Amino acid sequence: MEFMNFKYSGFLLLELLTQNNILLISGLVLGLKKEETTMTVTLYHYWGSTCSRKARMTLNEKGVEWESRHIDLHVFENWEPWYVDIHPNGVVPALDHDGRIVYESNAIMEYIDDTFGGPSLRPSDTWERAHMRIWLDKSEHILHKNMHLISHNRAHAHRWGEYEKIYGRDKLLERVHSQPDIQRRRDEIHHAEHGIDEETIEFSIGRIDEQLNLMDRALGEHQWLSGTTFSLSDIAVLPFVERFKVNGMDDAVASKKNLTNWYEKMFARPAVERAYAFTNPADDTC
Repeated sequence: MEFMNFKYSGFLLLELLTQNNILLISGLVLGLKKEETTMTVTLYHYWGSTCSRKARMTLNEKGVEWESRHIDLHVFENWEPWYVDIHPNGVVPALDHDGRIVYESNAIMEYIDDTFGGPSLRPSDTWERAHMRIWLDKSEHILHKNMHLISHNRAHAHRWGEYEKIYGRDKLLERVHSQPDIQRRRDEIHHAEHGIDEETIEFSIGRIDEQLNLMDRALGEHQWLSGTTFSLSDIAVLPFVERFKVNGMDDAVASKKNLTNWYEKMFARPAVERAYAFTNPADDTC
């Protein structure tokens, strides 16, 4: 049996009785007050990160109040030892729920849905839930993986170039070598030294467009990506569709009617709008 913590004044009288092997508690309690605890939710994120947007959308959809801790990827704050203690792979986002850490965006999304009240973001229908999980997997292993390669020459290389101008080439490579994940470190070093070749980029564009066609077909059969219910799968793929458009592939999205209608419907959701309204704090001026 577990007793709650109480702050109290006056006196406490408890009488323990046994009856038919059942423990009974009776007594007189004066001035009892249940001790209140405040649970905090802190999101470590970067304003323009696709995976950070997934986490922000999920928090917003569930109506969770959360504190923002912006991680500046432009100065590689995500590879600082203090942050690697939070997220061992040195990427964003990470969630701190009253001292309990969750990382990896899909895990964060499911944790938020499991932990907090509000509308469920997972379908009750088992077939739809299975397809939700299929799209969660695709969002990470196909969309995210290939979008990262497409974005490199346009965004990451620019960010690294700005860092190199300020701190020098040696300092840049030193920072890249501080990436804690061995596979990511090897990839980042190769990208920093050689960039991404056009053949790889074209392959990645084709791989994502293949998934967009599958989305368009699914959305022609039902209202949301996994079925009749808005779910985590819709949240999981949206940032990559948006990033695809931003990287110059807007026509590939516009040519798919069902996908375009879904895209517009997604951005009409207040939770999505608020997640995308978060801007780079470094751009704020007084």
